[in-house]
Amino acid sequence: MKQLLTIALLLFVATTARANDRDKARAAFRLGSQHYALGEYKEALVAFKEAFRNYEDPSFLFNIAQCHRQLDQRAEAIREYRMYLVHAPDAVNRDEVHQLITRLEHELSEERATKAAPPPGVQPPGVATAKSEPAPVVAPTPPPSLTLTAVAPPHHETPTYKKWWVWTLVGVAVAGGAAAGLAVGLTRGGGSTPTATTSFGTASPY
Repeated sequence: MKQLLTIALLLFVATTARANDRDKARAAFRLGSQHYALGEYKEALVAFKEAFRNYEDPSFLFNIAQCHRQLDQRAEAIREYRMYLVHAPDAVNRDEVHQLITRLEHELSEERATKAAPPPGVQPPGVATAKSEPAPVVAPTPPPSLTLTAVAPPHHETPTYKKWWVWTLVGVAVAGGAAAGLAVGLTRGGGSTPTATTSFGTASPY
């Protein structure tokens, strides 16, 4: 009889403790949901983990994965999404979670490939580089020499009135009575001058 009472007492204590743990999990979940709604994902992550420690409901694992994803912690998010599917194989959002995992794996792969690639202009290790030859020295090209060419002074034609033979003709014309006509013809001579021209939110077990 005493043993039965002891067993009953232990069951009562365990049930009471379990109930207390569920209450703690519920309180932690509510706190985590508030942090998540406010975009405080680090605080939400801590609260959801506390909820899961007190009561192992798969919904808390999903919420933990969501927090990791919001924090760009892709590897951690993938792990928690997979744990969620393990604990909840018949989850209604199973297909959506699989799509999330696939997308995160692709993003993680691209991120790792980007980090592994050497920066532009850097020679990868192990690749021999040819010895650079010094650039040849090119002598400056001398400026073209200036050649001075003698230019003949412009030819100035002696005005008609200064030529000796003109005056000779004038004298003859005067003598012959034609001086006036010849003088007019000489003064009209000479040419003209030329001119220029461009999701998901959190899950609840309650």
